Amino acid sequence: MLQSYIQIDPSDNRTLQDQIRGSISQAISEGFIPKDTCLVSSRKLAQSLKVSRNTVLRVYEQLTEDGLLVPVERKGYFVNPELELSPKMEAVPAATSQDNLNWNNYLLTDPEQLNHEQHSNLSNTPYQFINGLVDEKLFPASEWRKCSIQSLNRVNNKSWTSNDCNYNDLIEQIRTRVLPKRGIFVKPEQIAITFGCQNSLYLISKLLVSRYSTIGMENPGYPEALQQFQTRRASIIPIDVDRQGMQVDERLDPCQLVYTTPSNQFPTTVRLSTERRKKLMEKAEEQDLLIIEDDFEHDISYIEDHSPALRGEYNSERIIYISSFSSTIAPGLRLGYIVASEPLIKQIKSLQMRTHSLPPKNNCQTMALFLSLGYYDALLQKMLKRYREKWLTMEKALNYYFPQSGVIPSLAGTSFWINCKEGFDAPKLQQLAEAHGILINCGSRYYIAGAKTNSFRLSFQSIRTEHIREGIKQLSKLAKRILPVPRLEETAGIRLNTQRIRELLSGCAIFTQDCFNIPYRITFQPDGKMTGISDRPNDVDEGYWWVKDNKLCYQWRNWQFADTRTLTIIQDGHILKRFGEDGFSVGEASLVEPSQPAR
Repeated sequence: MLQSYIQIDPSDNRTLQDQIRGSISQAISEGFIPKDTCLVSSRKLAQSLKVSRNTVLRVYEQLTEDGLLVPVERKGYFVNPELELSPKMEAVPAATSQDNLNWNNYLLTDPEQLNHEQHSNLSNTPYQFINGLVDEKLFPASEWRKCSIQSLNRVNNKSWTSNDCNYNDLIEQIRTRVLPKRGIFVKPEQIAITFGCQNSLYLISKLLVSRYSTIGMENPGYPEALQQFQTRRASIIPIDVDRQGMQVDERLDPCQLVYTTPSNQFPTTVRLSTERRKKLMEKAEEQDLLIIEDDFEHDISYIEDHSPALRGEYNSERIIYISSFSSTIAPGLRLGYIVASEPLIKQIKSLQMRTHSLPPKNNCQTMALFLSLGYYDALLQKMLKRYREKWLTMEKALNYYFPQSGVIPSLAGTSFWINCKEGFDAPKLQQLAEAHGILINCGSRYYIAGAKTNSFRLSFQSIRTEHIREGIKQLSKLAKRILPVPRLEETAGIRLNTQRIRELLSGCAIFTQDCFNIPYRITFQPDGKMTGISDRPNDVDEGYWWVKDNKLCYQWRNWQFADTRTLTIIQDGHILKRFGEDGFSVGEASLVEPSQPAR
């Protein structure tokens, strides 16, 4: 019976028509339906499948339009007798165990490269703070569909059905609409379209890197870039990263190339300072050094003074600029581009032709239309609004629940890098968190050398805003199991009672730091009001404070989610040690007179 060949899966994304049509066409192509046998009537098939008869009729009509079926008056539908069907092949038995090859004797891949973090089943992980995922609700499906349909018309489809390497439409849109916003102005001949940043790095490595090459890389840095260079057997020199970005010193002297993410360092999110940018360019000229600039998440910035692309700030042919649309539209789109001097771009395009590694032209044509019609600009505005909301929630949550951590202040991108105290076991936290439905990226996987175990990375790109606070809260509870944070019962000093807290704080101020190591000052007024002033620009708040049951209570208007907090205070000279209700330290503060400077 025909219905035995039809599988309807409720979890399948295809429509009922498409599922039925696919099953019948497969049964026909595999020869399961004889050409001289009439197919079951649409009414009977609909009844057996428990679907509408119109659904089955439409499937029969579509298969007829495709030439797989032919209607015969008063009889029904038959398999087209003119179809040339291949004979059914018998399955070849699996090789016996003694015939299995030991592929370790053949593979040249470094076993460490197999340790790439993959999470296939995310249904039971409500708190996804891992890299590589996107906010699916942001994908402009309707606009992309319009561009896809438009690319299929007779005028546009000529540009992608040919076998040449003409990507002029997309190159022109990138050249005139994307790059100028990053300060980059180039000719079309200086741009090549690729499958994304990893593919760009592969092409560059193939042409510029060998076992005689020495490459400087940020440490921690981008693991996929490291693997591309290691595949070419190049020597890698790790260059440490601090809060001013990659350090520029004598370690770059033996290098022919340096790979860097200056605008938004991966994975720490810091920016390469103006001084170091200048020093890097000077060293490039002195040492005859080429720079590979990976402009990671350049479009995602939350402050007005955008950090320009290095290629835009220094219009030098020494800079090979790569970027992609993966982090803004969708990783699965796999479209990126390289901006470089004409001789290199010419060689890249030639290599693409020789290896048949040119991106699908239909996707490129659709992307060109998406850019030209302004959909990309609208997406960026929508995306920045959504990510800014998540970014602010992440900042508040980290400050509230991880006061003792050394979070790197994030000015751009979709993640935060946390440096806990030495001795913290981030791999253990990652394992513990995953068991509780929280996914994070352990920092040790990003180190080229001297891997540290006290850091981890939290991405907020895919997680819903309303889930962020609870996810960070639960992660904080798990971190306290292994975090070397002082506890109340282990701390020496004078535990202040109600009267002493009032006497000490009334009319005085304390100076402390947040989890980002940014100083701020709190002034306690005698009338119960308090003001907070941070060293961050325009970061001021006010609230109320009171004392109850030998504990300091306070509530900010905006800071710390405007929650009421209760702290136990231990005094050690001019130092006030503050402890939360769970008995863990939330930080130390120095006591100062209101008229005295904070530092």
